[in-house]
Amino acid sequence: MLDHIAKRLKDKAKWVREYEVIETEDGDMGMEGAVMSRHICASEYERAMRQKEQLLREYQDKSLEEVIPGETISNDRGACYYIQHKHDVSIQKADLEKSRQVICSNLKLIYGIGEVRERELKQQGYNTIYDLMRHPRWRDEAGKFLEAFESRDTRTLQDLLWRWLPRSDPLLLYLAGIHDKNDFIIFDIETMGLFGRPIILLGIARQKKERINTHQYLLRDIPDEPGALWEFISHLEGNTALITFNGRSFDIPYVEERLGFYGLNASIERPHFDVLHFARRAFRGRVPDCRLVTLERYLFGIERKDDVPSTLVPEFYETYLKTRNPGLLIPIIEHNRQDLITLSRLFSRLYDILEDA
Repeated sequence: MLDHIAKRLKDKAKWVREYEVIETEDGDMGMEGAVMSRHICASEYERAMRQKEQLLREYQDKSLEEVIPGETISNDRGACYYIQHKHDVSIQKADLEKSRQVICSNLKLIYGIGEVRERELKQQGYNTIYDLMRHPRWRDEAGKFLEAFESRDTRTLQDLLWRWLPRSDPLLLYLAGIHDKNDFIIFDIETMGLFGRPIILLGIARQKKERINTHQYLLRDIPDEPGALWEFISHLEGNTALITFNGRSFDIPYVEERLGFYGLNASIERPHFDVLHFARRAFRGRVPDCRLVTLERYLFGIERKDDVPSTLVPEFYETYLKTRNPGLLIPIIEHNRQDLITLSRLFSRLYDILEDA
């Protein structure tokens, strides 16, 4: 059944150009517009086309296994190509006690308490939400909040904080302290275009001891998509939490749509830290735009070499499907892997900024 669906989709998933080549440089797009821009400057486009031709020549008649070390793996929903790497990067976050101290000292998180009432309560000796357990009026609401905190129910806590706070509020980052480092799934996808087209690569990064391991699930062809999706789902267990960059608007709904397309019954609802919201607030006015590649250049001094712009990933992959030349996959995989590593470093940098404030 899934094979039939995937083969039918392959016939419909022909790449359609969804970008416009413009003369302006990327930095002229502005802070908001460049995050998901479908524009590419002419010089970047020309460089990418030269790179594509070079890869076609260099890796002609090579097999996928020769060019990209990995292995084919299978599950109940299909198969895909699995690539793993280890990186000397570690996630930094608040610990549980720091999170408890910062979050539970904000009485305004309790329904009905505003700034004036919080000030009055603290003058009366109610300095934390724990203290409110002694208050005849506020103890019930405080008890509900503390029950979620002590049970490490991040989803409920996020919902409670989102009632009163913007999604960019630094206080939300302290919820990460409820989790162990190995709970986090840093997540990024590459697709054949905008919504309704296949995901061609699902990349995740997870902490193991003091290193980050990247796991990438590549489609050798469109019928591999259900298998790759299911490998991603296999990571969503226990107290896991997602870290993404614009995932709330793009990656998460995209994966949900693809799961639904294949009739795969799985939920990806997890605590979710979308770093884009925090980055916009922290770095507005300090960088030309809020693309991940811009942030990594300004914050970490990283200049990507031979990188394929996200806008051109569908075109590179479509050429791979037509030629079966695996060289076209190299920059896609490296682009995705670098996004994962930069995202882990950016998440840690945002916490460092909180501590220095």
